[in-house]
Amino acid sequence: MMEQVRSQLVGERYFEEVALAVVSANLDVKSIQRQLACDLELTDLAGKEDERERARLLKRRLNSGKKVLLILDDVWSKLPLADMGIDFGDAKFCKILMTSRKERVCDDNNCRPFKIELLNEAEAWCLFKQHAGDCIEKQDIRPLAEEVLKECGKLPLVIRAIGEALKGGELFDWEDALVQFKNSSPQKIANVDEQVYKTLELSFNLLKPTEAKVCLLLCSTFEEDYEIEIDELTRLAKAMGYLRDMDSLREARNRVLSLVKVLKSSGLLLEGRDEHTVKMHDVIRDVVVYIAPKELNYEILVESGISEWPSVDETCQRYGAIRLRYGLAAELPEILECPKLQTFSLIVDDYRNPIEVPNTFFDRLEKLKALEMRGATVDGNDDDVTPCDDDGEFKRYGIFHFGNMNRSDDDLVSLLARLCHACK
Repeated sequence: MMEQVRSQLVGERYFEEVALAVVSANLDVKSIQRQLACDLELTDLAGKEDERERARLLKRRLNSGKKVLLILDDVWSKLPLADMGIDFGDAKFCKILMTSRKERVCDDNNCRPFKIELLNEAEAWCLFKQHAGDCIEKQDIRPLAEEVLKECGKLPLVIRAIGEALKGGELFDWEDALVQFKNSSPQKIANVDEQVYKTLELSFNLLKPTEAKVCLLLCSTFEEDYEIEIDELTRLAKAMGYLRDMDSLREARNRVLSLVKVLKSSGLLLEGRDEHTVKMHDVIRDVVVYIAPKELNYEILVESGISEWPSVDETCQRYGAIRLRYGLAAELPEILECPKLQTFSLIVDDYRNPIEVPNTFFDRLEKLKALEMRGATVDGNDDDVTPCDDDGEFKRYGIFHFGNMNRSDDDLVSLLARLCHACK
């Protein structure tokens, strides 16, 4: 919604510049600065890792004499605005717009709150009809549609998702939807209303084709508010073996694009910053991550902005997908004990200080299919590594991204050979 607000304000030209940053629950100052710098065309920030230097550059840019609006979306706590460089000084025509689910957060940030109310009954019905179609006006379906709409709690996100899921449905579709609502057990998920969970779970269950469910599950393995590149999603799906019938990367990408189109029309994926990216609403992502163990038989762990290995030793047995994004380099365990692990992403934002990957780290990952590593030092010196067989055994293992790697060619070859050996 805030992206639409930004686009409208840019068109109206009341402010000379409008910049948007998604904050989210896990506060990442560098990410916020990076997003604002992108909209403000502050190229000087690129490559600067020192937070104080970044803050100084951003502050100087904001005090250049222009009328600027900063939109800080999805705020969860009091923000250290001055430390981030968000300081307008004496600029009277510069403003900050914050959005938050919690009124207390507005008070903590000294905001003047404006509460957005739920839809009224007429607005909710109009939106529901827009997405479900004229079928809800049929005499036999309307009472059922009204009951389904009540389950949506007057929330636009949920109304859109359920409406698209039941669009043009027959009487039996609506009857079945109500039965699923009644049989659903509300789950207690942090920051997700139980009724919202029930409706989004139903929307997921009604997804067709089945591949669309898989695509949505893969999207949930990226961090909250992440701009997912279509090419990145395609490489991941290919590495995981979900596009085996595709003969070329172009065919695979087209299949992913068609699935993304289904998910967008279902209200389960959002438009990204351009036609090459998509985003996932954090509430939908939370629900899908919760559903994942039932669909995939493993759990998903995603953490960003961390500076040490997460304390998951006792629960690591359950994870089949792990994505860790480090702000600073940290020490990794010698061996990763995750017998169900199929996809692993290790990303270090500060490429000048890469993380060191022990040469035994991947030894016990027998089910690993997809690997992404950025900003790492590979220690591949090991004379006991068994290379791949000539029969193409290595093709069982998919690598969908190696970037900003600090290594020699010999070290990387050694690591790949070790991975092959581990995955036999």
